[in-house]
Amino acid sequence: MAKGKAPEPLKHWQTWWSIGGPKLPDAEIIPVPGLSLARLTEDQFQQSKNEFRQVLPRPQIPNEEFVMHIPPKDEVHSRYRLQIDVMANGEEEAARIAQQHVDRLLISLSLVIPDARYFAELRKLRVLGEPGEMSAWSPSYTAFILGGTVPLDDDEIKRTFSVMGTLGKDATAENSYVHLLSAWRLQETSGPKPLQRSILQHYVLCIESVVSGFMTGIRKADADKIRAREREFANEFAEGFTKRADKPRAIRDAMFELNKIGLTHIIPSIEHTADALGISKSVRDDAIELYKFRSKRLSHPGRPKEEDLEKWLGAKNSKLCLADTIARNFLDKYCEWRR
Repeated sequence: MAKGKAPEPLKHWQTWWSIGGPKLPDAEIIPVPGLSLARLTEDQFQQSKNEFRQVLPRPQIPNEEFVMHIPPKDEVHSRYRLQIDVMANGEEEAARIAQQHVDRLLISLSLVIPDARYFAELRKLRVLGEPGEMSAWSPSYTAFILGGTVPLDDDEIKRTFSVMGTLGKDATAENSYVHLLSAWRLQETSGPKPLQRSILQHYVLCIESVVSGFMTGIRKADADKIRAREREFANEFAEGFTKRADKPRAIRDAMFELNKIGLTHIIPSIEHTADALGISKSVRDDAIELYKFRSKRLSHPGRPKEEDLEKWLGAKNSKLCLADTIARNFLDKYCEWRR
């Protein structure tokens, strides 16, 4: 029997990324071992423009710092670099592990800085101590103007890496951020994209993940009270059931009430979670309306109206779409509550 290929030995890989966004630290920071973030010198920035670039037609973009969406990755032209060190058995595994760290960092920065998106592109990677470097690239593009970058202050740096830590260790936060990241990935797909339903579903699932995770803890803490109230309601229902003319309706009403008592009905749960996490009433009400829209229009056959989708997914005045604002609000406030 033929022997399989032996796995590559575990090595220390260094990955170099171009990172862009509205606020980044002026001085180099190393918040955790194996991760550093710094501003490039002018010479380094000019050199980075020509390193590992694709041969593609270039639009006239009136800014030196911008993002070119070239699926399956972004081409990021920025004056900032990010280094992530990982232990891996090969180039592909090193890039995959580093990407996981970068995704959590970008989400964390984007939660800490309101109305903002952050982008990063893997430019090159190498084994520590070896001279050779490797790079990757891909075809077709759309552009996103970054604008000028201003310094990220100390409190924002602290909050960013606190959020990043929560995303890496808390199951509820991780589930929520994966759905937010999925919505972003779908939105960044260039060309015709009949993906609005899927994008909106992921935004709702981002919110639901927070609500479900938060309410699970509440239900455990209040388990005795919930059981007592359920028994009380069951006795009341049994006493009045024989007097109800429409018994099927009575049973449906009872199921609805039991869900409310058990804190499993989603709309009261959204209200309770939002209030407990300090989410504003306007965002809470928008979240409930978005959930109802998803349930009535996206979870059933039929085509939702274009103007309805535009309400939730349309970006106006360079701001984030409403669904994005709601979803990141829930995730950010949950991460703040978990700190």
